[in-house]
Amino acid sequence: MPDMVTVANFVEPLEAEMAKLRLQSAGITVFLSGENARIMEPGLGPLQLQVMPEEAEDARAILADPGRETQPEDVQAS
Repeated sequence: MPDMVTVANFVEPLEAEMAKLRLQSAGITVFLSGENARIMEPGLGPLQLQVMPEEAEDARAILADPGRETQPEDVQAS
């Protein structure tokens, strides 16, 4: 595997998985380091969200953007 860059660290697995899915949905290749170790030994260090070096800037920008909250008036009626 080529060298990866850590763009975020997480203590909570759910937060790490949500961030991973967010980057994947943007087309960024993501690796969650420590994911398998946490299954075997919960509480074992932080999870590191890693991407290719050329995608690191975009990944950090996506993770830093809190997004837009959907308000009831934003939801279209079916």
